[in-house]
Parts: sequence; structure tokens; C-alpha cells
Amino acid sequence: MATSEERGDASHESPQPRAAGSAHGPPGADGGWESLASRPPFYAAARRPAAHSLCVASGKGGVGKTAVAASLAQLFARLGSTLIVDGDLGVGNAHILQDVQPERHLGDVVCGRVSLRDALVSCEPHLDLVCGGSGLPHLAHLEPSERRLLALGLADVQRDYRAMLVDCGAGVSDQTLDFAEGSDGTLLVTTPDVTALTDAYAFYKVLLARQPDALVWLVVNRAQDAAEAQRVLERFEHVSRRFLGASPKGIGWIPDDPAVRAAVNRRRAVVRAEPTSPSSRALAELFARLVRELSAREPAGLGTRLSELSTRPRRLGA
Repeated sequence: MATSEERGDASHESPQPRAAGSAHGPPGADGGWESLASRPPFYAAARRPAAHSLCVASGKGGVGKTAVAASLAQLFARLGSTLIVDGDLGVGNAHILQDVQPERHLGDVVCGRVSLRDALVSCEPHLDLVCGGSGLPHLAHLEPSERRLLALGLADVQRDYRAMLVDCGAGVSDQTLDFAEGSDGTLLVTTPDVTALTDAYAFYKVLLARQPDALVWLVVNRAQDAAEAQRVLERFEHVSRRFLGASPKGIGWIPDDPAVRAAVNRRRAVVRAEPTSPSSRALAELFARLVRELSAREPAGLGTRLSELSTRPRRLGA
């Protein structure tokens, strides 16, 4: 299936993180992410860069990770062609919030029935998705040959997009950790609840054991206010630095907002269903920060990195 057409228009403005008494221009106005718009379209550029990749992860389920990923994908698509990879293999639901019903999924890809390119489904202009499949327990633990097929499929399309977002399964499965290690950075989603924080810390600890230089950003979802979110970020940083010698970078917070649940029930991302809601405004600021962070990094290529990881022996305890 053909991927979404490249927009070639980066004039859309998204709110930037606001500092007291300051205002900012559109994301990447300093020549970062949006400067890609001045390059030739991918079919005319032999050396078009691979897409920037972002893994959206959480230590436990139920923290709103997929809703965050769905909204971020919508926002990235306004800057250029974007692919959502449903990394929750076997129990994927990323397609629900894009209101599509894919006929093919990553289960078909890893068993060799179809190519990943043929499994793509267009959600809307500039936004594609590859489904993780649902009700397929055998996908929870891929064989090395299956991991290789997945990696090669992503490598085949990674230059067709400007952004690739992986909506990972919650927890510390090998596949989730591979996606996190293979991406340019990981957005770790938590809530203020102690169970969510405990599991987010566990995820960060395990990822650092595999990738000591991992780039991780922490966002607090469903916070009551900025003060609560700040307390969570500071506590997480303190504990991480004390026991792990490193900490994720706090990148923002999203308020507890009934508009999110209403949007989910309508099978929509909240930034599309309720664009003026408090959560949508917070997500736009989070997006702007992520764009600036990713713009400072050379994309490694998600498929390329996963190909490398697929040949690496598993480490006990990793």
C-alpha cells in the first residue's frame, strides 16, 4: 500500500512551551525539524534521511499511553508524513483512536505473509499506521527470525516518513525494550499514582541496564495541577539519580481532563476531537518540546537499529 503523500509544507504552527513573559515561534523555526521541509521529496532524494523515531512507553497499563501517542502522531503529521507503529504486538489497539480497521497487521509481517509496506493503512493525509494485531498471543515473544523480518520491514519504509512513533506495550518485555533501544528517544508516560511511578522507575532501570546512554523523557499524565506534576518529576529524578546514577528528563505534564475519555469513546485523538481542551493544549506544548529535542539528534533509523539489535544475543536479566 502506498504511504501518505509528503506534505512539503511546514507552516503549521503549534504552541511552544511557554516561559513567563516570553513567546516563541513555530516548532523548529530555528532550522531544526522544519528545515527538512526544504529538502527534496523522498522519491527525488537518494540520501533522504531516515525518519526521527520516538518510542512511547509506560511501566504499567492504564496510564493513558496510547491516548498520548495518538495525539502526538496527529501533531507530527501536521509537519510531514508520519507512521504509527503499534508495538503492542498481539494486543494492539493503536488503530482504535485513529478510527481505522486494518485488514493486515504485524503478525502477517513477521510470519512472511505480507511485507510491512503492504500492511500499512492510511489514517488520513500524512498519517499511516501499521497495526500490532489483536488476540494473537504468539506475538508476545517473537523468534529471532521474526524480529529480523519486522526490522527489515521498518528499514524498508523508514525513509518514506519524517517521523515514526512506536506505541509500545506496557512493561518491560523484550519487544518493548527493543523498540525503546532502537528509537531515537523514549517518552515514558506515568501518572502520579504510586503504582504507576513504581513501574515507570522499573522500566527506566531495566532500559538503562541495556542501554546506559538511553535518552528518556518523562511526562506526567492526569495530573491535578502543575504543582503535583512538578513534585512527581522532582521525586522521580531524585530517586533515579540516587540509585541509578541517571534520570529521565522531565518534559511536561498533561492535566486530568474528561475530554480525553470523551475523545477515546469517539475513537479519536483528543487533539483532533477537542482541540481547545486543556489536555490538547498541554499535548501541543509537549509536542513542541519533543520536536526541539529530536531536532537536535541525527536520526539513527528505527529499522536499521532494530536490525542490529535482532542479531545481538539476549542477555540474561535484560
